[in-house]
Amino acid sequence: MKNLALDKWRNGEASTGAWSNLPDIHIAETLCRMPIDWICFDLQHGLMDYSDLLRLLPAVCGLPVTPLVRVAANQPDQIGRALDAGAHGVIVPMVNSAGDALAAARACRYPPLGCRSCGPMRDAMLEGFEYLATANGEIACIAMIETEEGLANVKDIAATPGIDGLFVGPMDLCYGLGIAPGDFASPRFKDGVARILAACRSNGIAAGMFGYSAEMAASSFEQGFDFASAGTDISFLRTGAEQAIATARKGLAGAPDEESKQSVY
Repeated sequence: MKNLALDKWRNGEASTGAWSNLPDIHIAETLCRMPIDWICFDLQHGLMDYSDLLRLLPAVCGLPVTPLVRVAANQPDQIGRALDAGAHGVIVPMVNSAGDALAAARACRYPPLGCRSCGPMRDAMLEGFEYLATANGEIACIAMIETEEGLANVKDIAATPGIDGLFVGPMDLCYGLGIAPGDFASPRFKDGVARILAACRSNGIAAGMFGYSAEMAASSFEQGFDFASAGTDISFLRTGAEQAIATARKGLAGAPDEESKQSVY
């Protein structure tokens, strides 16, 4: 196997992604035909389950986009099943310590580097033993930093063998730091983000940000992040619909201008 997004991160290149919350293969395939480098299927907060994942991953197979999965929890069985279904990496929530990070990294790798059980149903069908020979070096293990405890331990988490990157969960990080949700201009939030970036740079791993919008993703890249989501399938649908409807309504006499409200997803 070849992880195109991981290759970019290792070469110091930035990558743009999309977040998938809806269990629809047509939406997923449409997103993967856009100029993105990766897509993340969300099993933690997305409106999908494992059976949906078994349809979504094959739908984007063969497209030049790296499929990632945010697992619901840092559990070996959940990580293993996502990888067995064809994910080329996992984003692991609530990683609060080096021990949490090591558990996630080991769940992604076959022995002797880890404890992943061998049963890669999807990729072994396509690649056979070649997958087993390359998987340990190509699977991406991304740890989410989204709590005060995780931020306090960020240097140790970033230095954990097998961790390929850190990913900021901005809304939960706000909660964890006692900041109003969405107050990304807060000095405490900015300081936390700077510490995460510094930990990534010190250890030569990628720094990622959950972007709620294209503007937030652009700002993240300007700060030095290596990867960020430009939005979610839901936000793309909402934004596109708002723009199209607003344009159409310009032809109606007396139609009021309606202010757009930013959605969390």
